[in-house]
Amino acid sequence: MKIGTLAAGIALGFGVERLTLRKLRGSAADDLEQLGETGPEMLLAEATQHRLTSHDGGEINVIEAGEGHPVVLLHGVTLRATVWHHQFELADRYRIFAVDLRAHGDSVAGTDGPTLPANARDLVTILEHFDLTSATIVGHSMGGMVLGRFLVDHPKIVSDRVGSAGFVSSAGRNPARVPTGLLAPLAGRLGKLARSRPALAARIAKIPPSDLGEIAVRSTFGLAAHPDDVRETALAFEALPPEELLTIAPSIFDHDVLERLQFVDLPVGVTVGSRDLVTEPEESELLAASITGATLEVLPDAGHQLMLERPDGVNDFIVDLVERAQADDPRDPTDAAGAD
Repeated sequence: MKIGTLAAGIALGFGVERLTLRKLRGSAADDLEQLGETGPEMLLAEATQHRLTSHDGGEINVIEAGEGHPVVLLHGVTLRATVWHHQFELADRYRIFAVDLRAHGDSVAGTDGPTLPANARDLVTILEHFDLTSATIVGHSMGGMVLGRFLVDHPKIVSDRVGSAGFVSSAGRNPARVPTGLLAPLAGRLGKLARSRPALAARIAKIPPSDLGEIAVRSTFGLAAHPDDVRETALAFEALPPEELLTIAPSIFDHDVLERLQFVDLPVGVTVGSRDLVTEPEESELLAASITGATLEVLPDAGHQLMLERPDGVNDFIVDLVERAQADDPRDPTDAAGAD
């Protein structure tokens, strides 16, 4: 097993531990509201929040700002929409939407649970609700997996409403590469146990966190990481209930859309950090190779949290995807000149 794969497994294990323990510095949910006049809070103060009803009775929280070409952003597991606050700098030229995926942030999973297919169906709801066309959709980590499922599960919607797609630090298959027959059933049973015995889960959640959990959060970043970004990631990490993570896990372990992605016919970009220990660069290489015409960019010395570590690089990545969508789709309501 490669070092990166081993590290990914360790990071996932620590993540489960941390989410079960629940506390970093007091209540994570409360701390997220106390970050002050920084990126996440500034975003919430200046943007519009929407609450949509999902197909199965859940609630989808969407943050919107700006006008012009639509860009939809999907975060990774244990994170939340505000992790894209640097990307909202593009709201002076595009219409930016950031989504709290099911059970994350202020979204609530419906009866289908917080699985990848259910999140992909929520993306259909969002595109139809806002009547978006030629949209650029960008997914980070699990958000990229949701994007992959959406592209293969809903080809008609893709054809009608999507102009380009981008994968940030993501994969087209289970990145841990551990047999799903071992992991998925175990995670599923643990998820059912946590849901059936919430009092037990809550009692476990009062145990103080271990230093190893802190290290796991830091290990998802590359060589240079701002302490505020690490703290924001860790707090969001802590805010996701353990039973929700355990419900999501089997869907991630079962993920594999590489063969079906060959039928995707739109501009696609893939980017990853050279020091990503969660979704290794070779996963992005494989993902890009599975899609005709997809571009690949590896950012040196960067880790998994690219939108925080390398915001300028991710913003340039998004701008390129928008321009490719505009050049490829004459139905686009905006054009490259109008976006400047």
